[in-house]
Amino acid sequence: MADIQLGDVPGWIGAGTGVAALFRGLSNRRQAQFRDWGELLAELSDLELQELRHLVEDNPVVAEIVSLAWEEAARTASDDKRYLLAQVAAAALRGSTTPDQVEALQFLLRTVTALDPPHVTMLVIIGTAENEATQANDTQETRATRADLEARWPSPSDLMDPALATLEREALVEGALGYDGKRRTWRLRPYGRRFLDFLLVDAGGWPPIARDSDGPIPAGPE
Repeated sequence: MADIQLGDVPGWIGAGTGVAALFRGLSNRRQAQFRDWGELLAELSDLELQELRHLVEDNPVVAEIVSLAWEEAARTASDDKRYLLAQVAAAALRGSTTPDQVEALQFLLRTVTALDPPHVTMLVIIGTAENEATQANDTQETRATRADLEARWPSPSDLMDPALATLEREALVEGALGYDGKRRTWRLRPYGRRFLDFLLVDAGGWPPIARDSDGPIPAGPE
């Protein structure tokens, strides 16, 4: 894989992006994380250093996506969020620069930037819930009840509502009355389904890098 040197990177992504200044302002530990992210990007894109350089220099829209992802990766303390940012940047490097793809990647990057890991976990729980109401309705639409969320939510219960509010704000999920007309349920919006597919297919599951014995949130009920 390419051995990315941080001194080279700001030149690829254009002057005035703030990456060089941001790097100088980081602690030694955060600078090491910054370097690690560059190595991860090279690994995920499966490109040599010279290829990366040319792609970014020749494509301003790719340069913008890589630059913004790089800056956000330097700010976050979450390894999982850095991984998702690298996945979006790598997709920009590997893919075409058609307007539709660029627009989709820009939305993905905005969403990854706006969410923290607990929000993503809640999205996966909602998108992979399966209960009697869903089966009885005989549709492919998945709805999660409060009980479904509480059964799989790994954090304190009082943090569920802030997580749901963030997902609704980002147009990923919406609340609705349950099939019985009484219980409230949550379901993915169309863009939420697209983002979930990115997480579970392109990014390889959630969390993308398992760091404890519990392993990742399963893609469906056990």
